[in-house]
Amino acid sequence: NNDGVWNETPYHIHIKVVPPFWRTIWFYILVSVIGIVGIILFIQMRTRAVKRENKILENKVNERTKELAEKNRDITSSIEYAKRIQEAILPAKDQIFSSFQNAFILYKPKDIVSGDFYWYGVKNGQKIFAVVDCTGHGVPGAFMSMIGHNILNQIVIENGITDPEKILSQLHVGVQQALKQGQNQVNTNDGMDVSMISVNEKSGEVTWAGAFRPVVILRADGELEKVDGNKSSVGGAQNDMDRKFTTHVLKLNKKDTIYLYSDGYADQFGGEKGKKYMVKRFNDLLCANYMYSLNEQQKELENTFEQWRGNHEQVDDVLVVGIRF
Repeated sequence: NNDGVWNETPYHIHIKVVPPFWRTIWFYILVSVIGIVGIILFIQMRTRAVKRENKILENKVNERTKELAEKNRDITSSIEYAKRIQEAILPAKDQIFSSFQNAFILYKPKDIVSGDFYWYGVKNGQKIFAVVDCTGHGVPGAFMSMIGHNILNQIVIENGITDPEKILSQLHVGVQQALKQGQNQVNTNDGMDVSMISVNEKSGEVTWAGAFRPVVILRADGELEKVDGNKSSVGGAQNDMDRKFTTHVLKLNKKDTIYLYSDGYADQFGGEKGKKYMVKRFNDLLCANYMYSLNEQQKELENTFEQWRGNHEQVDDVLVVGIRF
């Protein structure tokens, strides 16, 4: 010390430095706990908010779904009723099969109602049968079928016209007038493709005319013949009110079969590669089954169509008619 005295035993002084509270371990723990609790509370609050929003949206979606379901039921009910009307307008199959005792009609609409239809009438000793493929399918096609059916009744039943080419010419004029087509009135191409035969009840002579549709004749020995129709449809926006069609006399022998059909069968997509069935394959199918009865042919055509279609959607109305003489 200052007196020059030296102590033998050292003296110890203990100094403890206390840090500020924000640098203590307990503060760190407390802040971490508060942060974690805050995050959990935020997540829970946000989750509740999202659930409330989802519940509101779900209620709105349910309301809209219910409204759409009700509207869909109303629309479907209306179309189902239209289907009953369309089926009532189609000629009775019993009447057709009483006139053509060896025949079949394969009729498969794409939708509830169809743009394809068949027509039958008897006038002045002529039995007239037509397969008609209207533009479109579903409701638009059904409207066209109603127009075509009524005009055919007027032409054949009321006016007594039985020559297929004259019927098609008058049908063309009637469709254009009904839809106000031609002469720059309405620019629409809605029309019909038709394959039509007329059979004389006394002589048995068969005449045929086609508007963009052919007729296939399968002879009793299995030989296939095809007669093409005129390359013009019935109706459309073209300004040719006097469109001409050609009547062909079909020379048929006993057990010969003719086929009238729309393009729906051949245009169906399917098979392993999802391609069209095509006309050639359709004709080959007819030839492969020519020895069968027409009832068996109808079943074979229908089974083959469904097998080919598989899981693919039906693309068009299907109508195939076979008549054996």
